Amino acid sequence: MNSETIDILYRSRITLLDHLETDGYDTTPYRKFSPKEIGEMVKAGPVQGAPPALMMELQRKEPVEGKHNKCLILYTLGKIKQKLVPFTTKIIENEEGGSTFDASTTELIIITLETIAPNFHATALACYNNHKAKVRFFQAAAIINNPLKHFLVPNHERVPANQEEELLKGLYAKKSQLPFIRFHEDPVARIIGLVPGEIVKITRPSLTAGECIGYRVCVP
Repeated sequence: MNSETIDILYRSRITLLDHLETDGYDTTPYRKFSPKEIGEMVKAGPVQGAPPALMMELQRKEPVEGKHNKCLILYTLGKIKQKLVPFTTKIIENEEGGSTFDASTTELIIITLETIAPNFHATALACYNNHKAKVRFFQAAAIINNPLKHFLVPNHERVPANQEEELLKGLYAKKSQLPFIRFHEDPVARIIGLVPGEIVKITRPSLTAGECIGYRVCVP
């Protein structure tokens, strides 16, 4: 594997860990790795599969109501687009991945070198509908920088489930009347981990009002 790919894996790993730490996960055990060490982990193989050495299992620092307490991160370095469904199903049904997966307590992130095509979105939705498993796919090259920190991306914040009723009452609206944000297809919805039915608060700067606040509901 060439040095450019190793660099992509290293930088995307840092971006992901930074984001997950912001979300409340303890990332300390996976911080002190250099690009050279990442390269050695890749060589440990299997190159065409999911190298166990690159796997990360994170735990939340403190339990958060309505959120998973664990996050399992796997890397796949081969081409999986054509066999995505069996690959993912084996993991969430505990046939592969080197770790027991419990959809009620653990969310799954899979990092690939391939472009995230429509079948990745469909697979993530099927996992949620059929197994209630929260699965997210990311192309490593697409997250070498955090999309949430781009100057054109407004602040997105998930609305806690216990606040939704009061919010909708204040808006004089039903959840179905809110604008949509697509589950997994929207890159921001994917990185903050929205699932169908959840509401996100979007805060944009405004020249006249200072800031403009809007709400969207995540849909399949």
